[in-house]
Amino acid sequence: MQVDPRNRNRPPLPRKRRPAVIPFLRGFLLQPREVATLFPSSRSLELRLSRLHCLRDAQSVVELGPGTGGTTQALLGAMSSSARLLCIEVVREYVEYLGWIEDHRLRVQEGSAHQLGPHLERNGITRPDVIVSGIPFSMMTRREGRDLVNAIHAALAPGGTFVAYQLRDRISELAGERFGPARSSFLFWNIPPLRILQWRKDEWPPTSRERNQHG
Repeated sequence: MQVDPRNRNRPPLPRKRRPAVIPFLRGFLLQPREVATLFPSSRSLELRLSRLHCLRDAQSVVELGPGTGGTTQALLGAMSSSARLLCIEVVREYVEYLGWIEDHRLRVQEGSAHQLGPHLERNGITRPDVIVSGIPFSMMTRREGRDLVNAIHAALAPGGTFVAYQLRDRISELAGERFGPARSSFLFWNIPPLRILQWRKDEWPPTSRERNQHG
């Protein structure tokens, strides 16, 4: 069988752990605003994320709100052996659960995505190639959501990709103000169904006028 040369340096998809339903439910009950759903990620969502083209050549990836790690394992399975993945998670029990994933490319940071800049600096990441977010923008105030989108845009490397999977579509407006139109798809085989949106950061830095408009 002929091997796709793009996959030669990639490790196999990590073995799926037992479903984390009880820890996930407990996290929702303790911090409903941050979790926003009763259900952990589905296999369909994980498979869709593992097929993202932007992950193939990425050397640094950041995941915001990884939960109990199903999506994290999917990202690791798509990344090269030399890449790094930083997960930022605010729910302490989820952080502990993520610690069970044995992969030298993974680092887990407990804390809020709203402190993205300091978390990146603390972990030695200057310009991630991809940022993937499952945190619920619909549960934030408009100011909080806009500030986080601006932080994501500022952190991404030129030409980098921002990916968000969301139950509601509020993120389209917030991120559209900064990134422009999204590539959008719908994942029906998930409970609940989700939108998956992708934005690419322009290769060129913004002009001073653009910085003033979005700052």
